[in-house]
Amino acid sequence: MKLSFKLFVVLVFVLLTVGCAAKSSLPEIGTAIENAKIKTSGDKLIVTTGQVQRTWKWTGEGFVTVEIKDNISGHVWTGLNKSKADWNLGELGEGKLVSLKAFENNDEKFTSWHVAAEAEIHYAQLHLKYIIWAYPNAPGIRTQIWLKKTDSSELSEDILGPGVSETLLLKQNPKTTTAFGYKAGLKAHEKDYNILKEEAITEQKPVKWASGLVVEDSAGGIILIKESHNHVTIHNALKTGAFEYQDNMIKVTGLGIRPDDIKEGRYRFCWANWMILYRGDNNEAQLAVKKFDRVRYPINQQRDIFIMANTWGTEDKQPQCKYKAREENVLKEIEVCSKLGIDLLQIDDGWQNRNWRPRASARDKFILHNGTKFEGEYDLYPNGFGKVRDKAKEMGIKLGLWHAWKAPTKSIKANYDEGDFKAFKLDFAHLGKKDDLDYLYYKARDLIKHSDYTAVVNWDVTERAPRMGYYFGRDCGNLYLSNRKAFTIRPAVQYDPWQVLHDAWQLAKYTNLNKIQISYQNKDLTPSNAVTDALKYTHSYNIAITLMSSPILFTETQFIPPKGQAELKKIFDIYKAERKTMYHGYVFAIGDKPDNSSWTGLQNYDPYTQNGYLTIFRELKNKQANATIALNFYKPGTKLELTDLLSGKTRIVSLDNKSRVEFYIPQAPGFRYLKVTKIK
Repeated sequence: MKLSFKLFVVLVFVLLTVGCAAKSSLPEIGTAIENAKIKTSGDKLIVTTGQVQRTWKWTGEGFVTVEIKDNISGHVWTGLNKSKADWNLGELGEGKLVSLKAFENNDEKFTSWHVAAEAEIHYAQLHLKYIIWAYPNAPGIRTQIWLKKTDSSELSEDILGPGVSETLLLKQNPKTTTAFGYKAGLKAHEKDYNILKEEAITEQKPVKWASGLVVEDSAGGIILIKESHNHVTIHNALKTGAFEYQDNMIKVTGLGIRPDDIKEGRYRFCWANWMILYRGDNNEAQLAVKKFDRVRYPINQQRDIFIMANTWGTEDKQPQCKYKAREENVLKEIEVCSKLGIDLLQIDDGWQNRNWRPRASARDKFILHNGTKFEGEYDLYPNGFGKVRDKAKEMGIKLGLWHAWKAPTKSIKANYDEGDFKAFKLDFAHLGKKDDLDYLYYKARDLIKHSDYTAVVNWDVTERAPRMGYYFGRDCGNLYLSNRKAFTIRPAVQYDPWQVLHDAWQLAKYTNLNKIQISYQNKDLTPSNAVTDALKYTHSYNIAITLMSSPILFTETQFIPPKGQAELKKIFDIYKAERKTMYHGYVFAIGDKPDNSSWTGLQNYDPYTQNGYLTIFRELKNKQANATIALNFYKPGTKLELTDLLSGKTRIVSLDNKSRVEFYIPQAPGFRYLKVTKIK
């Protein structure tokens, strides 16, 4: 039967339309964990955590965000974005979507369980993998680009040029935009003694120093964080880029990779991005960041909760510090740590030979802090780590071990096998090159897997060279923040308790403080001519500063005087009975900023139970025995039961019309360690 010309045209049009629709439609995929779900609908990829939903459209060149929605409030944040993709890596040309899949994932046990979408797109010169992570009930979504070359030829000059990894077009201009970031390599003598940098962004120009951006309107806010090693004081960072803000368009640049780093045979990761929503005030913004951070970098309560002591920080100079790593001394430290209730003793630099295995002996000449003169040869580990391993097991103490970052993986694993070390400090890193970053990051993961996930890394960020960052690498462990020594007159590392509290107070704004090591020092080692008020404080006050963090005693415990040891033992016994509950909470700064004369503190708050803990400090130069301090997240009139964990005394308080409560500390410096229970 012959078709009429008119019917023929209609059939051709239908076939072309169906073909075009099929070409633009995405393959059907779907997976879910609880209320975290991934699915496709036509040319849309829809990902939700339950709280947050983000929708992308396939354009033929990439995926572009067309909607970001707060599922709780119903507020939609984004406008109509006509870009070809959320990324801009130069003139890539048309992209071929080779695969799109959805699956459950926990990144080899280095993060919480989540649903993941993975799209593989082939361009003329690049293969791009776009990965989306959605955690159940999380306030945000994580995205990341991975790249490899299509063949062995060199990439053209325009590849990666703009370096954009994230683009958001907001429906309207925000009320306020605030950038934030943290310093590394902080020195005690600096005039601008603030570890947190936070600025309102009023000019539309790239913000290169920041790790995050808070964009606020009347419905709440949207937070962008770059998962990179960027920090405010960094030198020679690895392509950390900037936040570019123009009108209502926000772009995140900085891929963490250069064209020469892209290989033919394997994908390499770029810096990831967090997109987080919140409703309410800045306290809710801080809570949203911390909730997302907690699922991205979860806490293993059996492995990650400990009080650590370290052999390095008693002495001022290097030869003396290395002497403290010897077997004879470590055996003494194990006994004192066990008596005090310390969980983990880390052996710092000085134990190793050239092959990064235990050295039999060493020779040196020096004078120790107590005036003892030494010259000659001394034993280190003549028979390996067996004695300290067995002694630690007998006394119920875990051991840790220091290495320089380039120590061979084979040697570190051999040390783990011999000494059963549970915390590895990896030091001296300089990660300005992609190969170096990947080498150290994957070395740490390999070591942790070798330990069957019983060991962690504490990253050293005491210098300004590019190392691990406040938002990158903590899937392997926590951060060792800064050297603070008592026996020194060097201003850059001098221990002054108010400065340590000041660091913790500022870190508590946009990080989870219990993933950062805050230092205690033996104040009684302070020279009389040192420019510090350390001798005017108590051992209990100084350790109380650390309780909301991951506490570290950066000193040999055997030199803490008996009275100081008794103070520490009392607090550790109480703290260890509470700390597993504390690690369910999130820590926030309260009171005034520490400056050696404030009423200040830290609030640990669990949003699920609405209970928590407080450490309240009346600083040395404060002249008022009473102060009212506002607590976060409690409405005016709320009744709370406050239990002083040191005295056992309990009182019931009602918050005033500004959610404040009055505290009394008769002596300065003084503190309170309180448990908070909301009365229903």
